[in-house]
Amino acid sequence: MRARNVIDMHLVNRMQAFGWPLFAVVFAFAIILSVGLIVGSLGPAAQVGMNEGMQWNGAIFALLGPLIGYGFTSMGQYFPLALGLGLTRREFAAGLSAVFLGNAVAYSVLITIGKTIEKATDGFGLHVRFFDVFYTGTGASWQTLVQTFLLILTVLYLGAAITAAFLRFGQVFLWGAGAVLALIALGIIAGAILLDGFGRALLDVLTMGWGSWMAVIAVLGLLSAAAWLVRRTQVS
Repeated sequence: MRARNVIDMHLVNRMQAFGWPLFAVVFAFAIILSVGLIVGSLGPAAQVGMNEGMQWNGAIFALLGPLIGYGFTSMGQYFPLALGLGLTRREFAAGLSAVFLGNAVAYSVLITIGKTIEKATDGFGLHVRFFDVFYTGTGASWQTLVQTFLLILTVLYLGAAITAAFLRFGQVFLWGAGAVLALIALGIIAGAILLDGFGRALLDVLTMGWGSWMAVIAVLGLLSAAAWLVRRTQVS
């Protein structure tokens, strides 16, 4: 099946396929280790405070920037090229899904292994948190694997969906999406200020159970995947 050609196409630029995501992770990890070394020189009390505070740091998801960019590139560059080479949209969808799934599996396994080692070594001997943070899950290792897999896959599809919408609707999509997001933010702020109980209800939503949040992420991923499969996506 010619979907293999789509996979090969995405792997030609190895820096884009592997280099930038790994560089982002290594760079963020180096910063966290540097912080650990600096704080470690201040004594045990400082290390305890650092460790507690670092459970909320999102340094591990420096990874998401290059990955959403990979989603942009897949539709902005490789999709037109694939059509120009005679591949069908179905073949491109099959190949790209394999690329996205492979990325999600690889990086979720990397994060899960990193978290396991970090917990076993008490933050690599420095009491730091890089992998073992709130955003990678607070439960068992399998939950970390599922959570990071869904999040990474959703980000990849979201990047592709945004570019597909831009190819279809142009600047209108960007302005419309920006306006909608601004209105949502304004509505949340107004509700929190003007409506009794709104803040509490919002907090209840944000602190809902792990399974519920996984369902939300999965739905976002499915919607994003569906968006770029629309046959009317145009290329210039």
